[in-house]
Order: sequence, then C-alpha cells, then structure tokens
Amino acid sequence: MNIKFENVSKKFGAKKVIKNFSKSFERKKYAIIGDNGSGKSTLLQLISNLMTPSDGKIIYSLDDIEIDKELFIKKIIFSAPYQKLVEELTVKEFLIFHYKFRDYIKNPLTILSEFGLENFENTQIKNLSSGSEQKLKLLISFNTKADLILLDEPTTNLDRKGIAIYTKTIKKYSKDKGIIIATNREKDIVFDETELIELI
Repeated sequence: MNIKFENVSKKFGAKKVIKNFSKSFERKKYAIIGDNGSGKSTLLQLISNLMTPSDGKIIYSLDDIEIDKELFIKKIIFSAPYQKLVEELTVKEFLIFHYKFRDYIKNPLTILSEFGLENFENTQIKNLSSGSEQKLKLLISFNTKADLILLDEPTTNLDRKGIAIYTKTIKKYSKDKGIIIATNREKDIVFDETELIELI
C-alpha cells in the first residue's frame, strides 16, 4: 500500500498550514512531529480523507496500482482525542455498533481488561472519564482489521497506567500494520524502526 503526497498544501482562510508537502507513505511506522500548530493533525486528516487538499494531489495505490480513495480509506482506521463517540450508548453497545461496519481481530468484549475497561462494559460513554474514553478509542484502533492506523496524540488524557496499556497493546495488536502517529510526545513513539517526519 502507498499514499503519495505531491506538493500538497492546505489553507484555512489565508493561513497555509501544510505547504507544498511531498512524501510517500508505505506500510511502515511513521511519527509526524512538530510544535502545536505545525499541521500534524491536518496531515493525518488529509491522509484519512477527512480533509481535502487546497492544492496538490494525494494518490492512493495498492500493489503499484492507483485505486479510488474511497476504497483505500476502508483499509484505514483513524483515532483522535477530539473525535466524538455516540455518548448515549454503553461501551458494549458502541463496540457492537462499530463492528457491524468493520471486522475485528478479537471479540472486543473479551479483551476489555487489556485496555483497562473491564468495569465499564455497561457504562454510557458520556459517563466515562476522558482517560477511559481514550482507551476505548485505542481498543477500536488496534482491534480493527486495517492495513493502516492513524493516531493523533494517542496518549492524550492517559495517566501512567494508561500509557503502559497503550505501549503494551500497540505492540501486541499493531506490530505488522502501518502506523502513522502525530505527536510531540516521545513516549508515543513505541517502535524503534519509526521514521520521523518533522513539520515546521
């Protein structure tokens, strides 16, 4: 799999956040680093088609054959602290709902304890702490069958125990997947082979 950026720019009003960015992403490990406002989150959202470029082109391909971006996006899972979940559902109901549309690696209800969620199966999402909600997002990201995982600031809202859960579970469930992390925290970068991409 390959995602190729060709001179991509993204503007919000008169401000250009991404400027003439060119890069090919393969099924490897990447970390997009940079100061706040440098465009890390914007770049992830461009990759996942949540945003479209102001200028330039993004080409999606499999086995060196260009494919429609809508087909490619089905092979991606995206997670960010600012993503909204269906707050009225319980954790169990939400997981059942999510996996009506995506395939899972393991039955999610059997691995709640791996993500520190074993006591929240019947808790409405709106009543979860910000840390527990982030763990739920990580469970979905790591346990969904996808070729590429996009993680925006994955340890946001996690305490020391939560960060340990993140480190253990990303290694267990995602070692053979492509991963692109947007972060300014060194502890988010787990794999030694991660390629760093700095945005200025």
